[in-house]
Amino acid sequence: MTSIATTAELRKSGLSPRAIHHACTPSGPWQKLLPGVVLTTLSPPTRLDRLRAVLSFVGLSAVITGADALIRQGATLPLPRHIHVLAGMNARRAHPWILLERTSRPPEVVERHGLRLAAPARAALDLARRETNPRAVVEILDAVVDARLCTPRDLREELETGCRRGTALARQALSHLYPP
Repeated sequence: MTSIATTAELRKSGLSPRAIHHACTPSGPWQKLLPGVVLTTLSPPTRLDRLRAVLSFVGLSAVITGADALIRQGATLPLPRHIHVLAGMNARRAHPWILLERTSRPPEVVERHGLRLAAPARAALDLARRETNPRAVVEILDAVVDARLCTPRDLREELETGCRRGTALARQALSHLYPP
């Protein structure tokens, strides 16, 4: 059972807005993680709690991408400061610890731990596109291939079908690491 709930879900279960607000005060048993999203425990939120909260906050079209998606699928990468999420063009506004990227090309979704995650090739290239350090791009691509989450061919196919913006370093790294 997840400890993340939206205020709409809590109201549907019979709680009044006042009861929800009172439960989220400093003396209450719950915590407000995001507008309209509650952690129904007093313990500090885990990264998994935060990921679930982001999906609830952004909406049904939301998919976790980048480092968090890759880590949840088995890659060894450092945890990012922001949670990178893809969503439809009409998605809600972002939050300081959410990197919201609107897309007209939804990714293939992989389900893990109750999370909607972008497939590895897409998640790796979403992460690499935002990286300005060529060495870091190499590390990202190496991490997904070494973890056997995808092949260099999968990465090339994603590069060809996806948005070209910001992919120069990834293209260069891929051609040096894994020549065609």
